[in-house]
This record gives sequence, structure tokens and C-alpha cells, in this order.
Amino acid sequence: MTTGRELLSAARAGRALEAHGLDDLTQRAALLACLLSSYETNDLPLIRAAVRAEMDLVQAAGDGCGDVLLAGCWLLFMLGDVRDSELIWEAKNLNFDTHCYIDSLFLVPDRVSTTGSYARGKGLTDLAAYVEGQWIGDVLLGIEAWRTGSFFAKAPLPDSPMAELAAWLRQ
Repeated sequence: MTTGRELLSAARAGRALEAHGLDDLTQRAALLACLLSSYETNDLPLIRAAVRAEMDLVQAAGDGCGDVLLAGCWLLFMLGDVRDSELIWEAKNLNFDTHCYIDSLFLVPDRVSTTGSYARGKGLTDLAAYVEGQWIGDVLLGIEAWRTGSFFAKAPLPDSPMAELAAWLRQ
């Protein structure tokens, strides 16, 4: 296989798992990269397996979190199955880096109440408490921070030349 499309086709057919498959770091990263623009609901088992394999890698390293794990969690979020909030929560809590890097929004693929109910039903009281308590507070703080306009506070004045204004915003 030489292209991501070939790898994805093989993985969807179950052939990639017979060779190196998800145990191969390059193939796993390439597969998730390809799925970023080509994912389908039927890919959920493949994505879940890739996320678990990447979690094992991160756990063995003892720290860190890379874009491969982040991409896998994002794909799970995008496919919207609340059951995946459990796997994303587990990935998010592997270490300090994963906790910071994996966006907490990924825990809520539908509504806060949906994730909270699912988590309580599975005995994941820490996840339920997080999304129904601290997470909401964090989101509200984030909203307020954006409303202050501080992110764009260093914008050139409107009297600045157009080229300067455009260059500043495109930096």
C-alpha cells in the first residue's frame, strides 16, 4: 500500500489488521489522517481500536499526547455516539498532557444532559460531575473571555493602512 486511500480501503475491508495494521505507528497515524477527511459511521470500530492503540502508546511513554490521539478523539466526537465519551474521558485522563490537549468539548457529542445520563448509567460519576459541573463553568468562562475581545486587543487602529490591518489579521 502506498497511499492513505489504499490503507483506508484495506482497513475498511479488514485486511490492514491482518498485516501491521493498528500496531504499526506509521500506518495508524496515516489511517487517522486519512479518516479526518473521509470518515463514515461504519468506521467507528476502526477509530475506537486506533484510539485504544494510541492510548497504549501514550501510557507506555508515561507522558505526552500527540495529534494522532487528538485526531482519534475528534473523530469519535464528530461521529456523535455518546458511548464514546467514556473512551475520550479515559484518553483525556491518561496524564497531564492528555488532560490539557484533548478538548473537553469532545466529551459532549450531543448535549450535556445526554453525556451526564450516560456516564451515571455506566457508574462514571467523575465524568458526569465534570460535564455537569466544572465543564459548564469552564465553558462559561471561555465564552466571557471571548466576549471581552482581549484575543484581538492588539489590533491596529482603524486608521491604519489596509495592508497593515490585513497583515496583522493574517499573521
